[in-house]
Amino acid sequence: MTKTLPISWHFAQAGAMSAALASKLSISWFKLFVLSMLAYIFFKKDISIEFTMGAQSHRVGEQAAVSPARQEENTKMSILPAVFHESEEIEAKPVAEIKSAKPKWKDRTANTFSNLTFVLSPDYAERKGIDPAIAEEKIAVCKDYVTRFAPVAIEEMRQFGIPASITLAQGLLESNAGDSRLSVESNNHFGIKCRTKCRGCTCRNYTDDSVFDMFRVFDTPWQSFREHSKLLNSARYRHLQRLDVTDYKAWAHGLKKAGYATDKRYAEKVIKIIEELRLYRYDQQA
Repeated sequence: MTKTLPISWHFAQAGAMSAALASKLSISWFKLFVLSMLAYIFFKKDISIEFTMGAQSHRVGEQAAVSPARQEENTKMSILPAVFHESEEIEAKPVAEIKSAKPKWKDRTANTFSNLTFVLSPDYAERKGIDPAIAEEKIAVCKDYVTRFAPVAIEEMRQFGIPASITLAQGLLESNAGDSRLSVESNNHFGIKCRTKCRGCTCRNYTDDSVFDMFRVFDTPWQSFREHSKLLNSARYRHLQRLDVTDYKAWAHGLKKAGYATDKRYAEKVIKIIEELRLYRYDQQA
């Protein structure tokens, strides 16, 4: 015989089940809330966690329990530039920045170059990255030589018919603007050698030449200029006297053809010196 339970009993059972379910849900939400708070604290707050192994401690994270004002102060301080020693600062800079900070010009001195280098090749300094001050210094030496000996060259032109520009250009080239050993020690500005029969003259040999190459020794540079004029009036060069005294190009090529020098570019060099230093202006005073 089936016993019918009163409706009140069913309501009581349903209420009990609801209470139990509500109790479980309350516990789950509470756990979820606690876990959320722990996660928030872990990620949002600076907490130091120390793991102790033996006598050593390893610190993870940043300082704990720092006030917001203190954190802001630390942040501002961290973006200030650090103070380096000079060597540390160079190491800290990027390679590109270090390269750009290097001097533009190569580390060379004026003694590295001949006095005529920047006259014969005006763009040499720019092409080779050489300090323009070095080129200016060398060109100034050449101009000083011209100023010193232009009156002598003009006088020799008037007496012997040799263009003053040719005399000056050859003197510059042969003596390195008066700085060669031959010109300094022997006052020989044109590389003039001793004649086969040299009476009453002094000659000297230089270690960089053949033992048979004897060069004239003069008491003054002027004597060297006068001997140059006599040489260009000798039979070997006498045909050049037919050239116009203002035609320095023809004179330069004529000297090369007559064998004044073995350099294949001798005529071009003489012409370049004349044009760069405007030596042709002295020929107008013939």
